Amino acid sequence: MKNIFLIVILSVSSLFAGGDRFKDFARVKYSEPIYEYVYDRNYRQECREVRYKVKVRNYDDGYYSSNYNNNLGVDTLIGTAAGAVIGSQIGRGNGRVAAQIVGGLLGAKVAHEMRNNYKPNHRYNKSRDDYRYETRTECYDKPNRTKRKMITGYKNYFVYNGVEHYKITDRPKRKIRITHSINF
Repeated sequence: MKNIFLIVILSVSSLFAGGDRFKDFARVKYSEPIYEYVYDRNYRQECREVRYKVKVRNYDDGYYSSNYNNNLGVDTLIGTAAGAVIGSQIGRGNGRVAAQIVGGLLGAKVAHEMRNNYKPNHRYNKSRDDYRYETRTECYDKPNRTKRKMITGYKNYFVYNGVEHYKITDRPKRKIRITHSINF
């Protein structure tokens, strides 16, 4: 009988073994937001008009700029034909063909050199250089760093047993649950 009584007492006490812990609620007096500063970094494109000074060469007439070049022209072709005709007057058989080819090449060379060595009276005048302004649009990405205030949580202030405490939560609360444990 004593054994049965001992077993009953042990089983009943084991049921109440968690009784050293209990929960209570405290009313929140006020909540205060917690702020953190967050930096956003994004880019915006910024464009602006930029003026450049450009040197413009001044020519006294249009001949120098339009006709003075180093390309083959009609005068070179005429020189080739004239040299071939003169070469055909020299030699016989295959020698005549060779003379036509050599005469054509020499005629082309003479006509080309005559055109390139011709110096017109109106040349480029360095003292009369003009300048003009060109406007170009330049765009670049400009970092835009903004600082903003962000709420990251709330401090909920409450009084329990005459002492003021706070608990941090993600939103404001009306009541805070308090868990006590009693040590013997």
